[in-house]
Amino acid sequence: MRAWTGLVAIAFAAAELLAQGGSTLPRLVAAELGSTPWNVAQAGGIAAYDVRLDESGAVASAEIVQDVAPYGTMLGDALPAWRFEPAREGGNGVTSRVLVLGFFRPPGIDFAAPESPRYKGTVAPDEIPWPTAVVPPAYPSNAVGSGKVVLEVDISDRGAVTGTRVLTAATPFDASSSAAVRQWKFRPAWRANREVASRAFFVFSFVGVTP
Repeated sequence: MRAWTGLVAIAFAAAELLAQGGSTLPRLVAAELGSTPWNVAQAGGIAAYDVRLDESGAVASAEIVQDVAPYGTMLGDALPAWRFEPAREGGNGVTSRVLVLGFFRPPGIDFAAPESPRYKGTVAPDEIPWPTAVVPPAYPSNAVGSGKVVLEVDISDRGAVTGTRVLTAATPFDASSSAAVRQWKFRPAWRANREVASRAFFVFSFVGVTP
């Protein structure tokens, strides 16, 4: 049973979508998200998928890399409906693999980060980047209640975050999400026996206390 409802359209300029040559990374065009906050569990965490995209940008498969119940299932149920502009080589769509990661912040304003987070022991496929140092987003002082932010994250061949873009409509949680992920470090993706730049897509979920 699908856990999310509603479609969040993410529009880009036509010039960005139509590569005339060279290589481009995939872009998220539309993501299915729900209005209900993900607060069915008192503990948060990271759920992540290795998502394979076909030449048209459709999701061909989504293999779970790290689960945190029940969020991993919720994210996995939603992914087949996501739509991407495909990676391109010489202007032609090509298959690709991307990391889709959900960071599910525990309910409340403050929380204690685990001393030994699971992601440090997770073995992810070489073809996608994987975090080696994570900074949780702060709950913004100007926010109330819950919210979700979808981010496009560019990662260099050295594992550094080189760019972020908020893809969803503006919320009070945007700046906190972007500031946090810019401090993350990654084991870079590998392709053809070398480290390469890559693009990932993050969902940050906040659950706060409504006065």
